[in-house]
Amino acid sequence: MRRLIYGTTLALVLAGIVHILVVLLIPSYAERDAWAKLASKGEPWEFSVVARPGLDKTSELPLADPSFGVAACRFDLSESPLVVEAAGNLPFWSVALFDRRGRNFYSFNDRTAIGRQLYMIVVNPVQMAQLRKNPPEDTERAVLIESDLQEGFILIRALQDNAARAPAVQKFLNEAQCSRYSLPESDGTS
Repeated sequence: MRRLIYGTTLALVLAGIVHILVVLLIPSYAERDAWAKLASKGEPWEFSVVARPGLDKTSELPLADPSFGVAACRFDLSESPLVVEAAGNLPFWSVALFDRRGRNFYSFNDRTAIGRQLYMIVVNPVQMAQLRKNPPEDTERAVLIESDLQEGFILIRALQDNAARAPAVQKFLNEAQCSRYSLPESDGTS
């Protein structure tokens, strides 16, 4: 009976120590979230290539598929609406939008994009109302996304299905645009 009590007490003390260590280590891991990693890669409103196709050991993405190149861009809708563009003839690309904490709130791919081209505009509700009052011509070819979030980031993934396609994938990712979108001026009518 003594051994059982001793063993149980020892197990509880060890479990308590492990629990305390885990709680103390959480802040050090929280500083290395996706937002912080992207902040170290580049400026807001600019794409940075974060993974290249192939066996890229420099990728900071966990479990990155080696068939895809990935570019990321941070944005802040409180500053301006966002427009994202990329052009190229690839077998597949996808884009995903995330909030600052890394939760996905919207995604689509070339199969669902207008004309298989990446052109999207992300706005908050106030900016969407302004766009609806005076829609510019470029909104006809855009995927319009309305979101309540302020800060977020975008990941573009481009498939490299064979080595011959490497230059096209590289060009697609390097020339992708993540920039502020200028809303049309109000015409004064309501």
